[in-house]
Amino acid sequence: MRFLYENRLEASWVHNQGSACTSAAVLAALGGLGAVSLPDLATGSTLLAGSEYGAPALLDYVSLPGRRAPLDLRIEELARGCGLDVDSRTGIVVPLWQLRPRDGEALIVHLAWGQEKPGQYGAWGWNPLQPATYSTGGHSVVLVRVDESGWTVLDPNLEHLQEWPRAGIATATTRVTPSGRG
Repeated sequence: MRFLYENRLEASWVHNQGSACTSAAVLAALGGLGAVSLPDLATGSTLLAGSEYGAPALLDYVSLPGRRAPLDLRIEELARGCGLDVDSRTGIVVPLWQLRPRDGEALIVHLAWGQEKPGQYGAWGWNPLQPATYSTGGHSVVLVRVDESGWTVLDPNLEHLQEWPRAGIATATTRVTPSGRG
C-alpha cells in the first residue's frame, strides 16, 4: 500500500509558483491519497490561501482550543470537491520534534529550515528576527518516509521524491487521512 501511495504522490507532484508551496503540497498529498480532478495551482491556492499562488495566513495553521484550524476546513472542502473524503488536522509542533508519517496518511510539514536543494540548507528567506519575512519565508513539503538515512520528501520546488540526509525543522504539520465516511 505504501508503494502505491508513493507512486500516486509522485505522479501528483505540483510545481510551486510564487509562495504557493503549501497549496502545491496539499494538492500533491490529496492526489497521493486518491483524489481525482484536482484543480491547477492557481485555483487550488485561491481555495486554500485566498489568492492565486499565495500562502495561507499564519493564523490559518492554528486555532483556539475546541476549534478547527481554518486551513483544515479548506483542505477537507477541496478534497470533497475532488471525490475524496478526508480529515485534516493542522497544528503547531515542538521544534526538533521527531516527525513521522503514519500509515494511511499524508503528512505535510511546514518548515522553518531544511534542504532548499541538494547540498544546500536554509530557511527559504525566513528569518525569525525579521517580521517582514514571516509571510514570505519557510516552506512546505510532503514527508513521505523517515529512516536511518534521513527524510524522503515530495518537495514542490523539485520534481520527484527527494532524499534529505538531515531532518528539517518544522513549525507546524498537517495530517490528512481518508475519513472512511461515505
